[in-house]
Amino acid sequence: MTDSATITIRLEALKKARDTGVLTVKHGETLTTFRSLAEIEKIIGQLEKELATAAGTAKRRLRYMYQSGKGL
Repeated sequence: MTDSATITIRLEALKKARDTGVLTVKHGETLTTFRSLAEIEKIIGQLEKELATAAGTAKRRLRYMYQSGKGL
C-alpha cells in the first residue's frame, strides 16, 4: 500500500499530463506511456479512490430500485 503523499504526487502528475494532452508521464525513474486520454482518466479515478480510502472518506455507493406499473 502506498502512502497518501506518493498517491498525491502521482495524481498531480497525471492531471498535469491530462491537461496538457501528453500521453507520456515521468514519475521519478519511471516513464509511463498511456494509450489514450480515457486510460489516463481511468487511472486518475483509481488514484482518487485510493486517496479517499486512505483518508477514510471513501464514497459509499447506494443503489435504489424502483418498480413502476399497475402492479398486475
